[in-house]
Amino acid sequence: MDKPVNRKRPYYSFIHPFDNHLPNDTFYDPAEFSWTSLLEKNHDMIAAEVTRFINKNERALRPYFASALMDNPASWKALSFYFWGKRMDENACLECPDTLGILSQIPNIVSASISILEPHSEIKGHFGDTDAIYRCHLGLVIPASLPECGFRVGYEDRPWQTGKLLIFNDANYHRAWNKSGERRIILLFDVIKPEYASEKKIICAKIHGNIMWQKISEFTGLYKNKKNFITKGISTLNFTIAWLRLHFLNRKSAWL
Repeated sequence: MDKPVNRKRPYYSFIHPFDNHLPNDTFYDPAEFSWTSLLEKNHDMIAAEVTRFINKNERALRPYFASALMDNPASWKALSFYFWGKRMDENACLECPDTLGILSQIPNIVSASISILEPHSEIKGHFGDTDAIYRCHLGLVIPASLPECGFRVGYEDRPWQTGKLLIFNDANYHRAWNKSGERRIILLFDVIKPEYASEKKIICAKIHGNIMWQKISEFTGLYKNKKNFITKGISTLNFTIAWLRLHFLNRKSAWL
């Protein structure tokens, strides 16, 4: 999986209709990635550093912006170290240097965050932004296994495991649940697929533009209207250009 495969144009959920571009792949075998052992061997250190940060900075965690995916928005919390190439929470980056040191050794990594799913909660089924990435979950605190706590991609269910990676196609339909009495904590990170490495910056820019559009649409309801393509396209383009300008003016903050 570390080597480029037959290249096709990336899928973007905000451009392509779902019914014509549904991906077939769901999960990927972690053994096929050269950096899996690096993450899993350093799990104890990462878990200790992240847990220490959470215990000290609980208020830094914020509900995930796509509130429609949760019955209770506060049930899914996240904090980003890097988000699609851009450095985010400075305090988290400074207090988790060993974690970021490990992650920085992964070629083409563009995002890394802490993701928390509170007890008795569920993330509704949804499609991710693009298939140009491998989305990865490293289990840090996993309170239970299937069927009580798990993750579905397509029609395949898998449990998280402490110290193990789940790698999957974020563009496919997926959902998550934690019916246990304790919170689930994972380290989430995104790696650009090798065949798209030369397009890494523009892929990140497109996703930034789409995320900004989604946030605005949370207040307007426009994102629910998939037929409003022209308005959505113009807004995404405007925000993509804005992000590119920001990136080139502030290169030191970028993880690209």
